[in-house]
Amino acid sequence: MKTAAPGVLDYFTKPGRTSDLSRHRRLIDSLPADPVELIAIVHGLLIHEGVVAYRKLQYPPERFGDRKRTGAAAILDGVLALDAALLDVERPEQRRMIGYCYHFALLYCALLRAKGVPARTRCGFAGYFRRGSWIDHWVVERWDGGQWVITDPDARRAVVSRDEFHNGGTAWLSCRAGDDDPQRYGNYTLWGWDELRGTLINDLGALNKVEVGDWDWCKWIDIADREQSFEPIDAQLDPIARLVDDDAAFSERLRAFEDRRELRPPP
Repeated sequence: MKTAAPGVLDYFTKPGRTSDLSRHRRLIDSLPADPVELIAIVHGLLIHEGVVAYRKLQYPPERFGDRKRTGAAAILDGVLALDAALLDVERPEQRRMIGYCYHFALLYCALLRAKGVPARTRCGFAGYFRRGSWIDHWVVERWDGGQWVITDPDARRAVVSRDEFHNGGTAWLSCRAGDDDPQRYGNYTLWGWDELRGTLINDLGALNKVEVGDWDWCKWIDIADREQSFEPIDAQLDPIARLVDDDAAFSERLRAFEDRRELRPPP
């Protein structure tokens, strides 16, 4: 059994500004604390935009605006605007909020924290969606009493191995060392260094409990040729990646996030 550094579990049990569900407390109190049951509950509230497209489901165009929601409370606002039933009531597909992996992961993480389970979202790349590729993806790490367990609520996987998911730091360091090809990392449409930079920035934010689904806000990495390496920026991201990839660097990550304003999403 592993032990977490002092203060880590307490930190990841308390909500941050994007995972605070206190104004929905009345609806959350009656939910189970079991991590597997919470995966099913999240799936009863949300539907992935990719599922909508693949199955050619028909929704009014304005419904796709929900994918821009940031923060767990805003996600539940969207869910309840469509159907005000209790949260453990599975909605029909047409009354589930359209989102993507970020919304599944953040809502699941926020529910775990609300139930007293230490949890943190991670932004990285999953290797189980397309053979030979690493797809930009959000998952959750939850503390099971002895270790951090990767869970993918979007894919309904209670346990994901570390060989199947590379966090933002792992992916960055592997490609910078030449051990992997950056063109294998992307989101089905965009590939390479821009995806790696943005995912790393988002993973740092997630480890500081500021979970934001995109990285358009980060003008520091908005360079002319995003898909190519750019040493003036990339060399500065290397130490950030090492902090993100090192689970023992808890205090150092907090300090780096506080000191580097350009790495923090706007309020």
